[in-house]
Amino acid sequence: MRAAIFYKPETIDIKEIKLPQNEENEQTILLKVNSCAVCGYDARVFRNGHRKVKPPIILGHEICGEVIQNNTSFSAGFIKIGSRVVVSPLVPCLRCWYCNIKQYNMCDDLKEIGSTVNGGFAEYIKIPQSTIAIGGLVPISDSLSNEEASLLEPLACCLNAFNNFITTSGKVINTVVIFGDGPLGLINLQIAKNILDIKFVTIIGKISSRLQKAKSLGADLVVSFPKDNNIDGIRSLEDKIWKSTKGVGANVIIIATSDPAALDFAIRISSKNSKIMIFAGMSKRNIPFAIDPNWLHYNQISISGSFSSVPKMLVEASRLASAKDIDLSQMITQRFSLDDIEKAIISTENYSGLRSVINKF
Repeated sequence: MRAAIFYKPETIDIKEIKLPQNEENEQTILLKVNSCAVCGYDARVFRNGHRKVKPPIILGHEICGEVIQNNTSFSAGFIKIGSRVVVSPLVPCLRCWYCNIKQYNMCDDLKEIGSTVNGGFAEYIKIPQSTIAIGGLVPISDSLSNEEASLLEPLACCLNAFNNFITTSGKVINTVVIFGDGPLGLINLQIAKNILDIKFVTIIGKISSRLQKAKSLGADLVVSFPKDNNIDGIRSLEDKIWKSTKGVGANVIIIATSDPAALDFAIRISSKNSKIMIFAGMSKRNIPFAIDPNWLHYNQISISGSFSSVPKMLVEASRLASAKDIDLSQMITQRFSLDDIEKAIISTENYSGLRSVINKF
């Protein structure tokens, strides 16, 4: 089969390799990859490597595929040959405390497809046994294209974030501010407006075409974050947010960008009882973040994180996208062949369009 092998930073080559083989008594499923979207994580790994990634390896974790072999007993009843499925990237240990309470994304010995296990930038992919055991393959409806199905995994991640703060904050949410005008920011926007019916949602970004897309998807206010973190521009933007929230501040702030300046600005615009959700990973080298514990205490502010999702969120993502409550087709702006994987990655890191998808192998 053909696969894009990541060898080291800035080196990824298309190679002919053997089809994945099963070990003795191993229960796995083999998929023909129909599409695999390029995540910002893939672009960062390509450029700089990552502590979790041990080359050579196949990247790609936003996968839609077709079942061509099923060597399992526990999934044979619902994962049939020829079924189209979306894949959870989680490969949990199934032994730790978190796995026992089904918080598989918090597994103490978590492996991940496209990071520590070969991923979807290839013609075929072998799905690990523990991924199948947790329900990590979800059949998809005919109403979704292969490319849309690739984005069910990031949609599930967004649903996981909203589930976390709704559980702790209740339903008293009138204003949401989302930092980030990329695909994840715009999916979070659709959840806020289309599913939760939030009254006022603001998108803060840096790219005019993406901000225009946010407006077309229902954002009540779109604003540009000042270039070079200009202090006067930041103060002006802060005033604009406070005026738009009638002096209350934002009830929920979702940081869907790797820019650490968003953390400092979130503190400036938070309402009392607000929740700040750190949705995106950031480089440890550039997070000069300090916070006054008294401000947290007296204003009842919560700061939390959200990482990945669990299979039940993937099922919900499939339901919402199939019903067109969330329009994933709006996120797909470029399609590439596997031969052009490096172009797709560079397009992603240059913020060209929204999501790039590999759909020809």
